[in-house]
Amino acid sequence: MPIKLSLERLADRLAQAGTVFVPGASAEPVELTQLLVAQPAYGAGTRFMAAFVPGMNRANLASAATQRRMHSFFMPPEYQADWRAGLIDFTPTSYFGAHRLVASAQSGITTLVVQVAAPDRHGLCSLGAAGELVPSAIRAGVRVLGLINPRVPAIPHALQVPFDAFDAVAESVVPLANYDVGPASAVAEQIATHLAGLIPDGASLQLGLGKIPAQLAKALRPRRRLRLYSGMLSDSFLDLVDAGCLDPDAPIVVGMIVGSAELYARLSQLPQLRMASVAETHAPEALAAVPALYAINSALEVDLLGQVNAEVQGGSYVSGPGGLPDFAAAAHRQADGLSVIALPSSGAGGKLSRIVASFGAGVPVTVPKHDVDAIVTEYGVALIKNVDLDQRALRIAAIAHPNHRDTLQEAAKRLFRA
Repeated sequence: MPIKLSLERLADRLAQAGTVFVPGASAEPVELTQLLVAQPAYGAGTRFMAAFVPGMNRANLASAATQRRMHSFFMPPEYQADWRAGLIDFTPTSYFGAHRLVASAQSGITTLVVQVAAPDRHGLCSLGAAGELVPSAIRAGVRVLGLINPRVPAIPHALQVPFDAFDAVAESVVPLANYDVGPASAVAEQIATHLAGLIPDGASLQLGLGKIPAQLAKALRPRRRLRLYSGMLSDSFLDLVDAGCLDPDAPIVVGMIVGSAELYARLSQLPQLRMASVAETHAPEALAAVPALYAINSALEVDLLGQVNAEVQGGSYVSGPGGLPDFAAAAHRQADGLSVIALPSSGAGGKLSRIVASFGAGVPVTVPKHDVDAIVTEYGVALIKNVDLDQRALRIAAIAHPNHRDTLQEAAKRLFRA
């Protein structure tokens, strides 16, 4: 049986602990991470590994004063100073790549901290709204520390950890990490309308986070027999549930659910919901078996070749690849699937084009051009699947913001002909 400790005494066990894996998204043990940030003496000399989601999991566990390091699969702005100081290691891999690293001895993981519900009558603790990378990190020789939190939702088909697998546990009663997409926007609504025209009845949807997926769920209310197979879902997927859009015989398969307290409270009422680990949701062989996969993702910018940058903005990293490369490649490879990138045409009130002739020096290609089938802005849809280079560039330029369209169309005509 695990030892029962206070949160502070549990945190004491993280000092000089080698590499400690801490899950992100709604699985973040918020009370513990807040303690670690507020009191850097806890976990001194330890390396923390995490896939904290930008805009949601804001804790930076690195500390120069106590020689704490962090290994991250995302690079939000909050990490920039410590990254430059050499305290943060950033691995820009996809979620499936993160799974393979976390599951391997190369990760060096010695300890796993996981937030769960109280054990049921079978002695099993639910992971609730997140599978994430926790199953990847559990293996022989890894010490498992648990936070028992009554706020973790009781989902019928959630992943579970045996209570006896924990070395020690503490109680935590704080709300789960939440995610708020913010108010609707006219641009997102226009993009969603264009997207809805691409998606047929019976499609399997992967939706990312943000305003566009939220608006898309509303635009898809007339559709029927849709399926959901996604790395992440947020509050907006309930619009599809409530409108009767989903195939009643198909499970809703998802790795992480992030959103409001109201969303978490409702998850136990969805018998179709099945939580899965990244090892399943992002695995190439599993994605290949998903019927008619439509991967709908966003980006920071797209070039005239159809290449996608979802990581760097203004010369600095602000994110990481996440699940975008995994789903884009899988959807493109299906004869009846579609890999779609949806983004506003511009920023800064139309002064900055998010469609560019070519990426600047050092800007990474998160998704290569051959894994993108369509690009959507508020000005329309550029279908580029099986289209030659000239037509591809012209179609992408045609959906740019009017302030930049002429320049991009001229650049498209000269592409690689200078």
